[in-house]
Amino acid sequence: MIKKILTYPKDKEILTKVSEPVTEFNDKIKELIQDLKDTVQYNGGAGISAIQLGEPLQICVINWAGIHVLVNPSITRSRGEHTMREGCLSVPGLFVDTTRAQKVWVKALDENGNEIEYAEGGNGSYIVQHEMDHFQGKCSLFEEYEKVVANENNK
Repeated sequence: MIKKILTYPKDKEILTKVSEPVTEFNDKIKELIQDLKDTVQYNGGAGISAIQLGEPLQICVINWAGIHVLVNPSITRSRGEHTMREGCLSVPGLFVDTTRAQKVWVKALDENGNEIEYAEGGNGSYIVQHEMDHFQGKCSLFEEYEKVVANENNK
């Protein structure tokens, strides 16, 4: 089901929470994963994390060259560095240049709880790293939003 995406700063208290690992694959988790898939596709996003729907769990959906579900992901290797313009469904209309690893290798669970290894380079690498930042309650666009507001208030 398509869900409402939380936005910054209105939902700052929730969006800045640290997400917990998933410990059990039950019907609630499977429903959340389906909601994430539906919501990211409906909104034309490149990725979405569970916290953006108000659920502080380490689940993200990558919508790049197909739909990829990553549960409890961890980056096991990275290579290179690249800067590109990055956006976020929780901070609509704002973009910021962000430097990230150019390629990442990830160990995670899929939507059925099976261990997987997943690798992404280029734009896909940015998406994975961005979504994983949400697990720590962080997003480079939250910081940029605060800077923009501070500049507006100082005018």
